[in-house]
Amino acid sequence: MMKNLSGVMVVGFFFIFLLSPLLFAKNYKDTIYVYNVTQSKTATVKSEKRVETGKKALKDLTLILSPFENITEFALKNDEKGIKNALRKIKEEPIKTAFKRSLSPENYKILNSKINEIEALFLEKKYNEVALASTEIFEFIISNFEERNKIENQINLEYLDYMGFRILALLNQNKIDWDNIELVIFQVQKKWNTLSSNIKDKNLKDAFDYLFEGLHIAAKNKDVSIMKIFANMVLSLVDVLERSI
Repeated sequence: MMKNLSGVMVVGFFFIFLLSPLLFAKNYKDTIYVYNVTQSKTATVKSEKRVETGKKALKDLTLILSPFENITEFALKNDEKGIKNALRKIKEEPIKTAFKRSLSPENYKILNSKINEIEALFLEKKYNEVALASTEIFEFIISNFEERNKIENQINLEYLDYMGFRILALLNQNKIDWDNIELVIFQVQKKWNTLSSNIKDKNLKDAFDYLFEGLHIAAKNKDVSIMKIFANMVLSLVDVLERSI
């Protein structure tokens, strides 16, 4: 009886020995499958969070830049009422909160100082200087936006907007600083070169490439009329470009 039992045990151990690799392999595959599914879900959650964060950042950027677009446009038209209304909105919610959320504490203080300067210029009715100061704030916000790494394409696109407004503001001064205009064009063209690789519409890319050529020629020739046309074309095409990124 013991011999038979021993034989059964030996056979049993033998089968366990044969089957254990298969059992291990199955458990290993199950573990890997669970791990992959978990990793996939984690990656999806992270991706969704990045998208959501990007949307919030974009919303804040649009919110805090729009008043300075308005101020610049109104100042270039000597529209006192328009400037006054735009300045008032800057102090209201939710824009005020968006400023705090989008800039470091130090840069928020600098921004307030710059806004105070614009208000002083407005009271003195120096609208051409208001336009110039407004474009400086526009660029300051873009360059110091806390979440800029999450919306890089939009940040580079906003530099194009800045260039258009900045050129128009510089052309509106009593003495045109052509060196400053050329510097702005060169600096923003670098941003465009980065952005253009993400633009799918070839015709749109070509249009901006030609625009930059035209801007350089107009600056070199100090042609105010042509420069204004090109600057306004940039502002118009930015709206189209925004739908292509």
